[in-house]
This record gives sequence, C-alpha cells and structure tokens, in this order.
Amino acid sequence: MKARRPRKAAGMTERGYAMRFSAMLLLVFSLGGVSLFLAFYVILTQPFPPTYSGVYFALRNLSAFLVPMLVFSMLAYALLLSVAVAILCGIAFHKIAGPLYRMERALENYESGESIRAVFLREGDQLVALADAYNCFLTRLREGRRDWLAVMEHAERLCLQDADTCRAERIDALVRLSAMLSRYR
Repeated sequence: MKARRPRKAAGMTERGYAMRFSAMLLLVFSLGGVSLFLAFYVILTQPFPPTYSGVYFALRNLSAFLVPMLVFSMLAYALLLSVAVAILCGIAFHKIAGPLYRMERALENYESGESIRAVFLREGDQLVALADAYNCFLTRLREGRRDWLAVMEHAERLCLQDADTCRAERIDALVRLSAMLSRYR
C-alpha cells in the first residue's frame, strides 16, 4: 500500500493566497485613499491673494464649487474602489469556484454512467488539498477494483478443477470480497 501524502494544516486554500488577497485589498484601499488625498490637496491648497478682499472673493468662489467637488470626488473614489474590489473578488472566485466546478462535473459524469476521472487543477487554483484527496480516493478505489477482479479471477480458475473446490473457492472469494468492501461503509 502506498504511503499517504501529508495534508496541509491551513485548510483548503493556501495561507499565502489569503495573505496575498488581503494585501491586494489593502493596497487598493490605500491607493484610493492616497489619490483622494492628493486630489483634495491640489484643489484646496491654492494660494490666497494677499489682500483681504481677494481672500474674501477666493473663499466665496471656492464655496460655490466645494460641495459638488467633494461629492464628485467621493463618488469617483467609491466607484474606483468598487471596480477594483469587484475585479479582485472575481479573480478569487475564479480560483476557488473553478476547482469546485470541475469536481462537481467529475461526480456528475460518474453519476451519468461515465468512468470516474481524476480532477486536474490549473496553475494558481486553490483547493489543491481537496482535489488531491479526491484523486487519492480515486486511486484507492481503482486499486480496490483490481483486487476484487483478481479475487474473482482466482476463484474462476480454481472452479475449473472440480465441484467441491469450486464451491469452497467461491465461498472464500465472497468472504474476501466482503472484507474488502467493508471499508467502504
């Protein structure tokens, strides 16, 4: 019997993947905040004229477009962040839901009567531990099937000798098959 590979303790997805996703999300929010700050800084740090009346008219002109400017800036910030987060989530969804979809298709193909196939993942996909466990189960199932067939073929070969040997060998084969199948309960 083959030795089992050690499983990851972190769960189904890689710890590094979750950290990279969190870092990208933090980077998107940080860049959005910095760009919003720079926009406000450039707009609101215009030098004032040296006279009182010049400052008065500059503030009066600034107050006319300050609220629309703030609303537009915040709307642009929210829109850009929403698009960036949607793209990041779409990539994450693709890397997690894709393997689940492939596993679901493999099981549906089996249910429809086709042969069982191993599931292979793309580069960068998550849930590698789940796919490895499924493929390991599939390998063990195929090995079990080979063992069952070997037991039955051995019993058939001995049945060619005489009736007593045939009956005893069939009973022995059924006992061994029952023991082999008992691990699938």
